[in-house]
Amino acid sequence: MHEEEIVEKLQKLGLTKYESLAYITLLKLGPSKATDITKESGIPHTRVYDVLSSLHRKGFVDVMQGSPRLYKPVNPEVVLEKIKEDFIEDIENLKVAFLDLYREVHGEDLPEIWTIQGFDNTVERAEYVIRTAKHEVLINTPFEFLKLLKSEIRARKDVLFVIISNFEDEIPDWLRGNNIILARTGGAPWLMASWIIGDIDYALFFGALPKDRRREKFYSFWAKSPKIIQNYMHWFYTIYFDNSEVIKPLNYEKLSKPLSLVNIRTLITVLKAAGLPRRAEIVGRMVDTKEPVTLDGRIVEYEYTPLTANITFRYNGSELKVGGIGSYFEDVEGEKFILLD
Repeated sequence: MHEEEIVEKLQKLGLTKYESLAYITLLKLGPSKATDITKESGIPHTRVYDVLSSLHRKGFVDVMQGSPRLYKPVNPEVVLEKIKEDFIEDIENLKVAFLDLYREVHGEDLPEIWTIQGFDNTVERAEYVIRTAKHEVLINTPFEFLKLLKSEIRARKDVLFVIISNFEDEIPDWLRGNNIILARTGGAPWLMASWIIGDIDYALFFGALPKDRRREKFYSFWAKSPKIIQNYMHWFYTIYFDNSEVIKPLNYEKLSKPLSLVNIRTLITVLKAAGLPRRAEIVGRMVDTKEPVTLDGRIVEYEYTPLTANITFRYNGSELKVGGIGSYFEDVEGEKFILLD
């Protein structure tokens, strides 16, 4: 890299031109007097002391007291690593500040939706959803695409999968886990919209799979917004799962407990296999006061229709209606449902 390019990049990091030249000169000469730096760099003698003092404040130069005073360059790796750490910290602080500002004005988190270009990039995002999920993964996709996720699905024994696809009669071994529910779609596979949803953190959506020559021009959509993803989950169940044939139910008794879920419809789907009553812990908020609550009790009943999904929760001698995120008819807005037995 030419010296002019280095000066340009140092200026992008916040140094002036003279500061950049002085630091480069010190790297060449080693510990030096101000007069030597002036001769080598071309920095005016009237400016060099101010320039070196500024570099010292910014952490690029150490001052060696004595007569004459010497200036020593700080190791570039140390300097650049510190700049990198400070830069990343500033970015993270800005993220928080921007989100707080948006939330203060709009009363909700900033929705994030991106377009992903390229079929291979879409596969990578789908794998990422499965890898990072903590509780549940919902998948609706043709078997042709599902096979590409084989390794990631096989590796996750610690989350619940609900998978809808155009399955053949024989279920492959990698889909026989106790933590997997399988449903055969009732629609033609080429009409299937694909959804890969991880908890309420990430969702990936795309249409028909591409032919080979169209793979680079393939587009999918990536979302990170709890309220948006909650709607996607609702559509996943009411449009697809509820109109499909369950061909492999959940083996609830063989699952490790406690079992944590974040979607009310997933919870009820599990309860249909597990039976009632079930001891559980509910983490959420009271609908009327928005007060955070953690409730330990028993689920004794559930209601599940295309428009409504809630459970009846027996707690401290009373019964509460608990719905999912965004609930307003129920008593409690459930954010996490933990089955304990």
